[in-house]
Amino acid sequence: MEKKLTRFTFYDMYWNVIKNAKDEEIGRFIKAVCAFVFDNVLMAPPKSAQEDYYQACILSELEEVKRLETQGKVPKKYNQKMLHFAFLDVYYKAIKLMNDEDSGAYLKALCSYAFNGKQTSKLKPPVDGYFEFAKLKLELSKIRATSGKKGGKSERVKVTDEEIDSKTEKLEFILSYEDFMKAHPHIVNDLYQSNKHLLDGIIDWTPLDVGLDYSGYKNCKSLTKILENRKEIELAVFKASKL
Repeated sequence: MEKKLTRFTFYDMYWNVIKNAKDEEIGRFIKAVCAFVFDNVLMAPPKSAQEDYYQACILSELEEVKRLETQGKVPKKYNQKMLHFAFLDVYYKAIKLMNDEDSGAYLKALCSYAFNGKQTSKLKPPVDGYFEFAKLKLELSKIRATSGKKGGKSERVKVTDEEIDSKTEKLEFILSYEDFMKAHPHIVNDLYQSNKHLLDGIIDWTPLDVGLDYSGYKNCKSLTKILENRKEIELAVFKASKL
């Protein structure tokens, strides 16, 4: 008899596939995924070609990760490449109590909070109540992840845009993190708690903003790499002026 899971790993890849769909479609999607993982049944037949596409995009990864987790193994290959959180069976229990539209809104709220650290406002009943409980579970999961297992490595917990922006004083005539990212839309926030120290000492993002145009990192898409080479980038302006 196949082992019954009480949680599975939900990846940002899954969410990226479905996030622009209608709430009803998202609801049917997560119900089919949960039934496949928790109830060990085949995914429900899609109601449209679009929903068939959603399932096809994730099915091979979902099957492989389920196989590993059913064997008590950690899907390290996937965990290292993608953001993720533990999707608990209690979330599924809540989903089964809601219609497709509310289930979709519930998954939206979960993913927004888990992946971006943003809380969805104005959720309607019963979604709001179910989400408040899930949010507490997610917060506890993040605390455990940042603490790490004794003798092991801590999980990759993303630093949110809000956390980064809060480190910049809101003073006139300085460039904030938000303004910096708007000026360089190709840059992706890939910063994690383990290297959050790279933000230390940044009050004004102007030196980095200007320095990028004079350095070899002008087209760099990684915020982490830019911060790791911050001194070199900021000094590039002065080196250019001496030429």
